[in-house]
Amino acid sequence: MFSTYPTMLNAIDDVKSKNGEHLYTPAHFDLIIIDESHQSIFKKYRAIFEYFDAILVGLTATPKTDVDRNTYDFFEMEHGVPTYAYDYETAVYQDHVLVPYYNYEVETKFLEEGIKYDDLSDEDKERYEEDFVEDGWIPDFIPSAQLNKFVFNEKTVDIVLQDLMNRGIRVAGGDRLGKTIIFAQNKRHAEFILERFNKLYPKYHGTFAQRIVCDDRYAQTVIDDFKIAEKEPHIAVSVDMMDTGIDVPETVNLVFFKKVRSKTKFWQMIGRGTRLCKGLTCIDQIDGEYTDKRRFLIFDYCGNFEYFREYKEGYESRETKTLSENIFGKQIRLAVLLQECAYAATDFQAWRQELVMGCCEQVAALKSELITVRLRLQYVEKYKQIKAFDHISEEVKRELLQQIAPIISLDDTDEYAKRFDNFMYGLIHASMEQLHGFKHAKSQLCEIASLLERKANIPQIKAKLPVVQEIHSDSFWAANDSLLFEKTRKELRELMKFLDEGNDGKKPIITRLTDPILDQREGEHLDTAYDFEDYREKVNRYINENGSTLAIYKLTHNILLSAGDYQELERVFTSKLGNKEDYMREFGDTPFGLLVRKIAKLDHDAAMQAFSAFINDQSLNQRQIAFVHKIINHIEQNGYMENVTELQKPPFDKPVTFVKLFDSGTRAAIIAAINAVRENAVNIIA
Repeated sequence: MFSTYPTMLNAIDDVKSKNGEHLYTPAHFDLIIIDESHQSIFKKYRAIFEYFDAILVGLTATPKTDVDRNTYDFFEMEHGVPTYAYDYETAVYQDHVLVPYYNYEVETKFLEEGIKYDDLSDEDKERYEEDFVEDGWIPDFIPSAQLNKFVFNEKTVDIVLQDLMNRGIRVAGGDRLGKTIIFAQNKRHAEFILERFNKLYPKYHGTFAQRIVCDDRYAQTVIDDFKIAEKEPHIAVSVDMMDTGIDVPETVNLVFFKKVRSKTKFWQMIGRGTRLCKGLTCIDQIDGEYTDKRRFLIFDYCGNFEYFREYKEGYESRETKTLSENIFGKQIRLAVLLQECAYAATDFQAWRQELVMGCCEQVAALKSELITVRLRLQYVEKYKQIKAFDHISEEVKRELLQQIAPIISLDDTDEYAKRFDNFMYGLIHASMEQLHGFKHAKSQLCEIASLLERKANIPQIKAKLPVVQEIHSDSFWAANDSLLFEKTRKELRELMKFLDEGNDGKKPIITRLTDPILDQREGEHLDTAYDFEDYREKVNRYINENGSTLAIYKLTHNILLSAGDYQELERVFTSKLGNKEDYMREFGDTPFGLLVRKIAKLDHDAAMQAFSAFINDQSLNQRQIAFVHKIINHIEQNGYMENVTELQKPPFDKPVTFVKLFDSGTRAAIIAAINAVRENAVNIIA
């Protein structure tokens, strides 16, 4: 059978057999195949796989490797080493089941450095002043992060659209741009891109290019139309709707018009263009006209390729918690703080009692027939009792945050009010703990108050104006009064619905400034997105292939390392090839230098030099010299001798033992030479 996560979760709880028993028992399935196994299996839907006693097979194009949500941990596998991997290069260049990309990278001054008033031409300075005059302020500098959020520059967008129309892959005998996805930063940005497109290309005004954002009523209809080869739209301007899960083989152009720092999302976006499309006749500036899709183009205007060249792993955001989980967790943390003697006053203890009563009621409201609750029933039963909250120890806090918070679901349907609760609890916690984040939270609350004041004509807001206006007063903040902040939360939470997130009260600024192009490059591919090689194999390969690097050369030639050499080895073994946990798992506490020696061996001449005093000693006989050569061969092959007790074992014990062959003084000198070779791989030069 096939099922979505929510459907199966509900089916476990609700579907009954004819005799009234649960149809889906833990033994119902022998095998469960989890598609897109990098998504949603780490929190809420994990309960499905904990419930069923079945073999699990996970399929994913983007395995996660960050700490909080790790696909490998979930399947109890070594990090970075899946059971089977089929990489992009194999699919493209060996099996030819996907097509490669060809990338154009354009760096503009504004998108890279922001807009600096002093750098503008006199003509652009005049335009700049005119554009900002209505807003009442003329900033000296607009950071690049503000572009396409609050400030939109026509000529920057025009560069992107003109590049696309002039250089993009075309179809229909060259008469039409091929299917194209533009990844926009936000809803306003998407709308502005469409405005400029219709202005630049009025003959395509209408449905040729359309916006696809989550709160558009007909977003799915537009997606369905985009999937049909000959149907408009041919350009989809998407905001987080087409980054993944949309397969349109006819897609031949992608425009990266937003910054992406998640490696997972970056390669998912690239994946939108990789599908084969037999019979599609294309025209591009590389091969001219051809049939069957050979490649797709990526236009990158936000430095994404350059970022992933430098930071191969990118940055993965931490696992997001539900709003209910966040609120519950912050209420628990506040209740813990209010246990301290500084808050022993009656008002504070009444507030604590209110918090823990609310938390206890939320736990009691959990339905024990739900699988997510059943799997944690021992904790639910424990914390349904108000006495469990009398004193919240570290152990109790840990259980509440890890076992209870993830399954809490608040009944309040006012999402705006809940978001405000979450924000205010964070502000209160920051004020009580004197955290750095308090200053930023204070600024945010003042901004919220200003937005409410702008809508004072709404009766509900007008009734609360004294509370709103008090936020701007010095007295409101002077006492750092957490009880006052809590009172403000209660007074204002119902007003948040009047501040819908699509309207932050700021009118976007449209500028018309010349945006110089700083750099252009094309066709520079990235390395493979994922490295699935076993860590031990990676270490072996690196050492064997990089013998000329300074640190490895020194180790193989019996030369002491510098502190810089050691740091470079540490970086390679615990950052470049894997992490500290990988190293400890495979090699334990083996020093880096000894590991390199063990794999790369010791240079023959270096080994001979280390024992040259004995080889050149005229007082030693032939049998003694042969014994020294045995030691040299051993150290040359193994990199060092771990312990001199090995001299009493084969092949050193015959025909004459080490003790019988040498006098005590010579034995001591040989042992010192053996130890010196080993120590040279461990010690660092002063």
